[in-house]
Amino acid sequence: MRKFSIAVLILLFAGIARGQNDGAANTGLSFLKLGIGARSIAMGDAYVSLADDGTAFIYNPARINSTENGNVTAMFNKTMLDMTTNFVGAKFRMNKFGLGIGLLKTTVSDIEVRNNPGAPIETFNSDNFAGGISLCYDIQSNFTAGITVKMLYEKIYIDEASGYGLDFGANYKINDVSFAVVLSNIGSMNALYNAETKLPTALRFGGSYVLRKNNFTFTGALDGYKILDGGVLHTHMGAEAGYKDFIFLRAGYQTGYENRSFSAGLGLKYKSLYIDYAFQPYTIGFGSGNSMSLGFNF
Repeated sequence: MRKFSIAVLILLFAGIARGQNDGAANTGLSFLKLGIGARSIAMGDAYVSLADDGTAFIYNPARINSTENGNVTAMFNKTMLDMTTNFVGAKFRMNKFGLGIGLLKTTVSDIEVRNNPGAPIETFNSDNFAGGISLCYDIQSNFTAGITVKMLYEKIYIDEASGYGLDFGANYKINDVSFAVVLSNIGSMNALYNAETKLPTALRFGGSYVLRKNNFTFTGALDGYKILDGGVLHTHMGAEAGYKDFIFLRAGYQTGYENRSFSAGLGLKYKSLYIDYAFQPYTIGFGSGNSMSLGFNF
């Protein structure tokens, strides 16, 4: 039964990983490739040079000091194959230093166990978790660098594994233009059952521009994203239009994925509180993803 369950999960997560990104045959922990935060997902995950809230823990630790205020952000996402993703993150600025924390969990629920065709014997959940801290430092007034240290955990049926991952990021800003680069998921895992899971080490880089005119703001972003162990270079593009810093419309597009390309969403902000929504349709029978984020600036 145990071997059967593990085989099913390998096929399940290989399918998810293949849909999410290349390198599925070479790396595991595909939840580390997911977009986090409704604003980012709506903008095609083009966020390495835009992250200015708690999701900087995910996208770029060098962006923790991108604003003077602190922030707390929480997200809930329900997507393909009954997979749910929950995230909560926060960032704090302390002069030239910045501190971020983040907790990320994904769950695929009610996976059926069978020894042979027929009714399932039982069901179980598969869980993945990442949590840790980010540190940022202002090297110059317009150039920052950061590092994220995270603990990783996965459980499939009765098998568990743990490990660690490191992210290194840099961000350069001049006026309303930002450029950023991040090398993420450098680390290792213990063996799960009898095989060690290889982390999806990735390179992400890109730039963004914010145009302000009267009561409107227009933001455009372009990222490149590649899993280093296999696959092609993906392009992530995003755009946002805001009115009076109150309502925002967003759209995004990604290239090179088998089951997704377009995304869209909207956001509302009132004083220090904001709420965002993102919709991401999938193809080849994977359904669609719906994400909600709630944030507070302080």
